[in-house]
Amino acid sequence: MPPKWIVCPKATDPILIDDCINHCTDRCLTLPTIKAITEQRVWTGVPSTTQLLNGTMIEFLKITRDYTIDPQNKAFALLGTRHHQKLEEAAKELNLPSEIALGPDGHDIFDLLEPKDGAWTLIDYKTWGSYRMVRALGIVKEGKGKDAKFSVDPSTINLRESELQLNRYRVMLEGRGLKIGKMQLQVTVRDGGLQIARTRGIDFNIKLVPIKRLDDEEVINYFDWKKDKLLIALSKYKENPQYLPDPCNDEESWGGNRCRGYCEVAEYCPKGIVEQEMKE
Repeated sequence: MPPKWIVCPKATDPILIDDCINHCTDRCLTLPTIKAITEQRVWTGVPSTTQLLNGTMIEFLKITRDYTIDPQNKAFALLGTRHHQKLEEAAKELNLPSEIALGPDGHDIFDLLEPKDGAWTLIDYKTWGSYRMVRALGIVKEGKGKDAKFSVDPSTINLRESELQLNRYRVMLEGRGLKIGKMQLQVTVRDGGLQIARTRGIDFNIKLVPIKRLDDEEVINYFDWKKDKLLIALSKYKENPQYLPDPCNDEESWGGNRCRGYCEVAEYCPKGIVEQEMKE
């Protein structure tokens, strides 16, 4: 279900989103901003690729619980949305396929297809911080300060979520008769150009990152498995409103970091409650 409350800097406790939008006379952010960050797709019974990439617990709780949105945690997501819109406008001027939904109810939207060598290159836009960029590229730092040296260790590259996402879109597109030659991310680094990024070995602001092709059966089986997990959990919840699925694993919870500040439903999750208590 959509979020119910929003964190308000002028109130001790979160307030109803409806009150913020319709009754606030001294708003802390513009009305379009509040509207944009609180809008969520209504659950229709068909999970999207994004939902299935998340932990089952997160999506289960977002469907079954009222929860709170903190605007401060949505600022960069809003910038990413604007970034997508500008690139979509440019793609349409060039008559390139972009921002087209592959699934029902407007789900599973790919960002861009570019023609190359008789096939299509599938591209997804990302806006990441330099820390996430380091993990995506497998950058390893040796030494400190001006003596620091950077190298790439392929064994530390972490692009699993993006690989699954783009390969699912690829399978869908190829099922419609399109030939996909390559897959890429185009990543804009939020803190690119700042000292913190340079100390991590990130000396660029925007970069294309290749995504490897996964076996079709592996991709299909993974998303079928995640879909079944979510739908079974919701079915059990109907029978027993006290039911909870297993908490997110280490990868889904970002080593617990997601629970400590980036999960809107952590207050309903046993693992999230423990992680937040440890943080405090």
